[in-house]
Amino acid sequence: MSRFEHAHAISGARPQATGEVRAWLARQRSRFDRLGARWAARRKAARDLRQLDLCTDRELWDMGLSRSDFPAIIRGTYRRG
Repeated sequence: MSRFEHAHAISGARPQATGEVRAWLARQRSRFDRLGARWAARRKAARDLRQLDLCTDRELWDMGLSRSDFPAIIRGTYRRG
């Protein structure tokens, strides 16, 4: 009896089926991918905000923007009036 088999015999636990392990790993990978996508989106929004913040008020006015528009721009809800 191998150590692996012996450990299961003592604990009474059964080894998981390969399909269950693969499904669990797929779920973890999916969660990790979503987390990475959210992180990348937040970093992009921070870079965009930093770029807008470097503009002078005159440059913003030329673009038809004001500093009070920044939150709506970052949320993606900004509409030109």
